[in-house]
Amino acid sequence: MIDRRAELGLWVGRLEIILIERGVLNEDGELASNVGPQFPKDVEEALDGFIENPVELVGLLKVCRDARDGRPLSPAVLMAAHLMTKEILLALQEALAAGR
Repeated sequence: MIDRRAELGLWVGRLEIILIERGVLNEDGELASNVGPQFPKDVEEALDGFIENPVELVGLLKVCRDARDGRPLSPAVLMAAHLMTKEILLALQEALAAGR
């Protein structure tokens, strides 16, 4: 059986690194002060259709961190965060590989 919490723990770390490199998060893993209600254009293009704005991303990161840290989450929330994080991480990694 898949350990969704363990995978989310790995994925949220990778996701944070990419988002810090893209200027979306600061070094503390919080939304960067220069990010307003919209993502930078390259991130917006990569995440098109997955997540609409930085506030939604912060919510997803919070759920992922809660899962990683062993906080209680409903199975539905855990599964949704697992799926969303996987898709977002893949989209950002594909954009990086394509040089976007």
